[in-house]
Amino acid sequence: MKRSYFNFLPTKTILLTMSLAGTIMLSLSQPFNPISAQSIPTVAQTESKSENITIHNYYTSPPFEEIYYYAIETDEGLILIDTGRLLSQARYALEELQQLEKPILAILITHPHTDHFGGLPVFVEAAGDDVPIYASQITYDSIENDKRGYIENRNEQLGQDFPDPDEIPLPDFIVEDGQEFSIGGINIIAYDFPTNESDTTTTYYLPEEEVMFVGDLVNGEKTPGLFEGNTSNWLNTLRAIQQRFPDLERVYPGHTEPDRPNRLIEAQIDYIQTFQNLVSQALENDEVVDEEEKRNIADEIERLYPDYETSLLLPGLIEINIDGVAEELQGEGN
Repeated sequence: MKRSYFNFLPTKTILLTMSLAGTIMLSLSQPFNPISAQSIPTVAQTESKSENITIHNYYTSPPFEEIYYYAIETDEGLILIDTGRLLSQARYALEELQQLEKPILAILITHPHTDHFGGLPVFVEAAGDDVPIYASQITYDSIENDKRGYIENRNEQLGQDFPDPDEIPLPDFIVEDGQEFSIGGINIIAYDFPTNESDTTTTYYLPEEEVMFVGDLVNGEKTPGLFEGNTSNWLNTLRAIQQRFPDLERVYPGHTEPDRPNRLIEAQIDYIQTFQNLVSQALENDEVVDEEEKRNIADEIERLYPDYETSLLLPGLIEINIDGVAEELQGEGN
């Protein structure tokens, strides 16, 4: 049975100051039956709290994949980082948040993939239509226009457990790279990194705490989406974060537990480089990855990373990734 957790992660007592890839339309499997909120058991844990701020981590686990989203609790209220995919999961998380008896001050979206903004209608309805939603211009445009068809596909797959396109609130605060802003007495810096796991990822950095919410820039033991063909720039982004933030203490990803940045970033770099190398080797002879070569690459990836899980909503993701990376490397070669 699918379970959902809500954890309270330790923080220090602080006073904080605040070439797109081509369109890829995925051919996905048949619709899944929506899962009701009643089927989600409540499990809550508290590790520790500081005097001024607590970072809450709540995640939803299979049937599809683990998705992590967060809330920063301050004296004044809650700042949400992403909202998950399913409406039922968002309702469960909202019930947990409401136990804190604090208002939702703002919602920050990291990137334009549906598993990070599908729950928006639930939180906006609870907070009120005037709650500010922060995102980059690229993320805004993607939600508004759905140029890759992600919203349409998820709506078809998940039925009533995923919002209709016109039910998804649009961000109303467009953040730019390096922009500083304050919410509820907490200062945050947004850094925008285009073309990596998605068309863009906006990270939200708390400078005094030295923590960063990174969306899907690092995935942990989850098969990442490489099919948008941005792996080379993704590697550059990960190395840039290591160089620009040498004192970073903790990162909060979208699909794995928060951890030390070097461990998670190095693991992501290793996976992407390995994947690139295998595809590049297959392209050497005839600049084409045939079906046998594709099977061999997929088998090798599964052998090297046996514990990596793949979302059930993306069957054949490794093979889809091979196509995307092959097209990317062919373009670089030309």
